[in-house]
Amino acid sequence: MDSSRATKEFQALVDAALLTLVREVAVAESGKLYRSILARIELPLLRQVLELSGGNQLKAARLLGINRNTLRKRLRILGLLQAPARNGGSAL
Repeated sequence: MDSSRATKEFQALVDAALLTLVREVAVAESGKLYRSILARIELPLLRQVLELSGGNQLKAARLLGINRNTLRKRLRILGLLQAPARNGGSAL
């Protein structure tokens, strides 16, 4: 499948899903539409990019076009990375 066709198919899927999702979220979570939609997209996106980069956060951040520290913060918030230990030890 060429990238142009894949892009068009992806856009059609997103448009179809958003049509329903926006209506549902707008009613259920008034005033939180933007955050709610992004949260649903960000988690699978970060998982896929980490898989593509073999778990290398620097490579993943570069693919995403963001700073590695920003990626780590988002991973922590979404529960994909443990918070650093406060006592100086490592958080494994």
